[in-house]
Amino acid sequence: MEVRIDEVDGLPAHTYLSIRYGEQRRQAPFRTGEVITFPPATGGAAEKAPRSYTVDVLRKVGSKQVSLAGIAALGGSVKSAGLEIPSLEINGTPITADLSATMVRAKPEEQVEQPKRQQIARKAKEYLDAHGVQPVLNDMFARLLEAQPTEPLAFMVDFLEQQRESQATEAEGLRSYASVPGLGATPLPGFADGRSSEDLPDLAQHCSLAADVLRSRPEVYERLRDTRTELGVSLAQCAKPGIDCPGHALMKVAGAFAGDAQCYEMYWDFFRSIVCSLHPGWMPGVPHFRESNPAKLTNSRIDGSGRYAVCATLDARRNFQSLRFPTCCSKAERREVEQILTSALAAGADGPPSGRLRGAYLPLRSSESHAAKRGGMTLHQQQRLRIAGMLFGAPDSRMRLSAGLGRDWPDARGVFLAESQGAFIWCNEEDHLRFFARQHHAVDLKRLWRELQRSISAVDAVAVSRLRARGGLGVAAESAFARSDHLGYVTTCPTRLGAALRATVTLKIPLLAAAADLSALCSSMDLLVSHEVGHSGGVWNVSTGDCLGLSEVDVINNIIEGCVTLVSLEQRLERGEPIFEATLGLGVEAAPGFPRSRCPPAMPDVSRHQCIAAEVLRVHPQIYAKLRKKATAGGVSFATCIKPGMDDEATRASGVVAGDANCFTAFRAMFDPVIQRLNGDFLPTVPQPRDTSCEKVTNCTIKGHRSVRVLVEIRRNLRGLRFAPSCSQDERREVERLVVKALLSLDQLREAC
Repeated sequence: MEVRIDEVDGLPAHTYLSIRYGEQRRQAPFRTGEVITFPPATGGAAEKAPRSYTVDVLRKVGSKQVSLAGIAALGGSVKSAGLEIPSLEINGTPITADLSATMVRAKPEEQVEQPKRQQIARKAKEYLDAHGVQPVLNDMFARLLEAQPTEPLAFMVDFLEQQRESQATEAEGLRSYASVPGLGATPLPGFADGRSSEDLPDLAQHCSLAADVLRSRPEVYERLRDTRTELGVSLAQCAKPGIDCPGHALMKVAGAFAGDAQCYEMYWDFFRSIVCSLHPGWMPGVPHFRESNPAKLTNSRIDGSGRYAVCATLDARRNFQSLRFPTCCSKAERREVEQILTSALAAGADGPPSGRLRGAYLPLRSSESHAAKRGGMTLHQQQRLRIAGMLFGAPDSRMRLSAGLGRDWPDARGVFLAESQGAFIWCNEEDHLRFFARQHHAVDLKRLWRELQRSISAVDAVAVSRLRARGGLGVAAESAFARSDHLGYVTTCPTRLGAALRATVTLKIPLLAAAADLSALCSSMDLLVSHEVGHSGGVWNVSTGDCLGLSEVDVINNIIEGCVTLVSLEQRLERGEPIFEATLGLGVEAAPGFPRSRCPPAMPDVSRHQCIAAEVLRVHPQIYAKLRKKATAGGVSFATCIKPGMDDEATRASGVVAGDANCFTAFRAMFDPVIQRLNGDFLPTVPQPRDTSCEKVTNCTIKGHRSVRVLVEIRRNLRGLRFAPSCSQDERREVERLVVKALLSLDQLREAC
């Protein structure tokens, strides 16, 4: 008999599905499509076969790999006294056991005494046990075999480095951060720290979007510097990071953080250009569309086989509208956020299964805010969370410290671990709450979003009741989370505005990564891509980008459809099929970037472009304004001609192409100076000489053995047809037809002669 596991919902972490059929039991970790087989009953036993089977869910509370190295040299027996089995539960404690393993042979053979070999093996074992090496190696090899990375040596090096860091952390014990600048009770020294002047300093060398606004429009700051939001946040507090940190021209960041939900509205003159720069294409004043119903998500599956999708993660951010954000909040407000989360946990213990939030809350180590766990999580729990990628640490950049995200560290910060596998919540990191849902192998984003939404709703319900009782929320308020009609969910950092949702899918697509420009391909689908650390070039993280103006459904549907496309292209390459039509610049659609049909009203910033066309436009910007709307009689736009130079900042070539013969006349103002820079003796008014007479070619011959071959290249374009950058498929095929016909007629002429 076979039992196939089609789907399981709500399975907790570290659990197994166990099937009992009669006296036999089979169990395995859940995998979609897993088949558990029981041997068929034969003879008379078939008539007595059970008429039912039992499904049990068993929890794996601990795991330890015990080495049998040298068991033969040690006489066929190894004893493991005081063996510590690490708990897989975050709240669990290690289990101690005394075990002995003995080799049993079906036919005992006479053992040959090997005292020297036994002595070496015992000494080796004593050394490994004395220094705690063997348990680390056992754990490393167990994880290596479980992950099976493409670069095992790099994986092992990373694992050993983590072990070293963990031991160093354990040695230092609980730590006080009160005297560390930016992590104590006071703001990081600098602008708007409560002690220094709040007059704007010289920002000439600062490189951030906030500095750009304050440098170009200082009157905005002067007009708003004395205003405060209802919760007491000033513009100086919002702009402090961009003023304290000069930044770098190649990595221009926002440089501003909101201190509460009202900051974007009250200081909109300051935030407006920052938000527009961070979210290209977004139009101020247009209402933010909201749709979070899981039923409206696409039914497409990224990878039904489980071969390509390694894992998926959803990350949603939320802030409470009646509390200041982590950048500016008081210790009491930060603890209120923590109490809301733990209250939701307490309320979920007795709530209905559909809306409950069950699990464990673990404050960060050294935190004293949570009465049920003074001092925070244990070292074991901290290590387990760090290895699982579920732990966040203290801010380590001056920008984040200046924003105030490290004040009173680590008070009222922690991680909530839900019972459902892969779900957890960060408390008071960059935003009040960050909800995560993670899924391995059998990736189903529709199901994952449903689980994440359930956690968000459970916390929101408790927050509404609690904040309304303390007078921080109106009676008519349906949600406690801060939200704007135009900006969506309000977040601390303006880069996260909108749906405040980030979806990431890790894909194993080695052939596609080698055959195509994966970054450009994903960019064309409004997705981001990065190489997965610890793997070779075949494993990539595909994630969503800007979500301002997009609903939660839009964000998730976009990454699902994008990943479906990537997986289908990988499958086509596996079958040896071409993917030209799906490759940017090789299919029907033009490569993304600067538009081909018509130039935008404002000339792009070409200050860092290296091509000749950009050099001409920097010197004569009026050329752009003059030609941007023009096109030739054949329909070739000026945008088509300058697109190569606008898209590629690094190229040192001309940066301009002709779409037909008329381009050199219609866009003479652009082409003449470019040609002149390429050919120093070119004069636009002097006719190009023409002489193709063979009789005038010298009769001299090249003698000697150094001449191997001669190559003559002549380029021609056909009159009446657009050139390669602009021609249609029909025009291109017409060129092919005419050239082939001419060459074939030439061959026929030779045969006739």
